[in-house]
Amino acid sequence: MYWPFKTTVKFATDDAQEIRLEYLVSAKSSIEAKSELERRLLGQEVFGYIVEMVVAATKQEAAIFRLPSGCVQLLG
Repeated sequence: MYWPFKTTVKFATDDAQEIRLEYLVSAKSSIEAKSELERRLLGQEVFGYIVEMVVAATKQEAAIFRLPSGCVQLLG
């Protein structure tokens, strides 16, 4: 069963600043969620990032997000 995972990614900018973005990733496990997000970032040739955190959404959050299986969505 697919479940939404909240994922925080830290990016380093050219001027040494840090930017954190949160993504929702629909996956079967936190490991799969991290791998899917990394695959998509690399596919878009995005480098210089660190996946800091991958946390399963609560049941209430999952009901609100209603994320389709295999989907990645930027939060914010």
